[in-house]
Amino acid sequence: MEKISEYIRDNLKIIIGSLVIIVALGVFYLSKQEKSSDKKPENLEWSAVNNKKSEPEKETKEEKSAGDDIFVDVKGAVQNPGIYKLSAKHRVSDAIARAGGFTEEAERKAVNLAKKLQDEAEVYVPARGEVDTRKLLEGESGGAAGSEKEEKSKINLNTADLTELQQLSGVGAKKAQDIIDYRSENGNFKSVEDLGKVSGFGPKTLEKLRDAIAVD
Repeated sequence: MEKISEYIRDNLKIIIGSLVIIVALGVFYLSKQEKSSDKKPENLEWSAVNNKKSEPEKETKEEKSAGDDIFVDVKGAVQNPGIYKLSAKHRVSDAIARAGGFTEEAERKAVNLAKKLQDEAEVYVPARGEVDTRKLLEGESGGAAGSEKEEKSKINLNTADLTELQQLSGVGAKKAQDIIDYRSENGNFKSVEDLGKVSGFGPKTLEKLRDAIAVD
C-alpha cells in the first residue's frame, strides 16, 4: 500500500491530466451527437419542401397532355361510327382504326390516311359507288335560296376528300392528291387563289374552277 500511495503521489499530476482529457473527450462526443440530432428536422423540412415543389410540375405536365386531346367525328363506311377522343399527333388512319376499321363496302382509296387530325374534324369514309348528294342541288332555281344551295354545292378545298376533288372539271386522281398533299404540308387554303400554289393549277385552270370551289 505504501508503494501504491507513493506511486500516486509521484504521478498525481499525470493522473489528474488524464482524467481531464477523458472528461473533455466525453463532453465533445456528447455535444457532437446533439448537433447531429438537431440537423435531422432540417433535412426533413428540406425534403418536404422539395416534394411540394415537384407537385406543380406534375400538374403542368398533366394540363399540357390534356391540351393535346382532340375529338373527331368518324362517319361512313367504318365498323363503329362515332365521336372519338384522340391526340393532335394522330392521323386519319388512327381515327379509322379507333372506329374499328373499314367495312367491306368502304372506298379506301378515297381517304387520305396520312392527313393530320384537328379538333372537331370530321372523317368521312364513302362507300364504293356512293353518290354525292350535293349534285342533286345543281340546276335548282329559287332566287336567294337557289344561291345558297349553289354555294353549298361548291367543293371545299379544305375539307374535300379524294373522291370529291375529282368532281372538279379537269381534276383527276393525281391532281386531287396534289391538293390533299399541299393541304397536309401547308395547312388549310386561306383563299381560292391559294390553289394556284399547287402544281398543275395555273391561272387559266384556276379561273375555270373559281365558281366551283370554296374555302372555309
